[in-house]
Amino acid sequence: MTKIFKNASRASVIALCFVALLVGTAGVANAQPKPGQSTPAKKKKLPPGAKGFEQFADRDASDKLVTGGATRGKCVTYEELIECALGQAGTNPPNLKEAIEFFTQASKLKPEMFYPQYSLGQIYESQGKYKEAAAAYKLATTLKVDELNGESVAGAYFNLGNVYAIMNDHPQAITTYREVITRLPTAHTPHYNVGLSLATLGKHKEAVEAFKEAIKIKPDYWEAHYNMGVAHSKLEEYPQAVEAFKKTLEHSPDNAQARYNLGVVYFLMDDTKAFAEELKALQKAKPEMAKELAKLNRQ
Repeated sequence: MTKIFKNASRASVIALCFVALLVGTAGVANAQPKPGQSTPAKKKKLPPGAKGFEQFADRDASDKLVTGGATRGKCVTYEELIECALGQAGTNPPNLKEAIEFFTQASKLKPEMFYPQYSLGQIYESQGKYKEAAAAYKLATTLKVDELNGESVAGAYFNLGNVYAIMNDHPQAITTYREVITRLPTAHTPHYNVGLSLATLGKHKEAVEAFKEAIKIKPDYWEAHYNMGVAHSKLEEYPQAVEAFKKTLEHSPDNAQARYNLGVVYFLMDDTKAFAEELKALQKAKPEMAKELAKLNRQ
């Protein structure tokens, strides 16, 4: 498996919402509790102006181009063009213009080969040229793998999914990540990235299931636990959110964001004792975040 399935970082925003009941006079009468019934308690909300849950973690990053030496030799055959392209990409600073030219020449020389197009996708993605990157990765998925092993086609799909996500085309990103899952069913990060895209689309129940799949494969995957907690919070499934954030802290003990979020959940659950404990722990770990959390009690 390539290194694309090993890296991770953090980032996507959440907020809480509720449904208002619109009733007329008759509706009010129907809404009255029957004898012996208690009136359902209103769910606690964040006070106006208070900061909500910390953001989603970022998706797992695309594989990066592994460059060669800076020397430039004869660049005529397919193999030489690849070597020259990697050499130019490996200079300090990298000469990506020439690297693109050499990869393009190699692709013209052997258009059936995977590696030049895959590498072009990596360069274009690094430059923020996402349309060009998507086109190169998409073409690479249809070509014959040469230098790299059979997982590289899955790698091209994975990187393509990331590019779609960056371009805010999350439905296409999800479809593409699921192609990776089909090819590499034991890889945890495609499930995780599917979950992030589903969460961005507001499909939090489906996102929870995607994060669960990632955790089945890698139980200590704190990013998946963290984002599952955020998704449960969005669904107002607070006990499940508490469990997910606690799991995050189990695998990432210094994670201030998870502790902050746990405090927010306890606030919404009206668990003042647990809230106070998280606030105290956060004051030691991250005083600025503790100040934000403390604001929740100022209504």
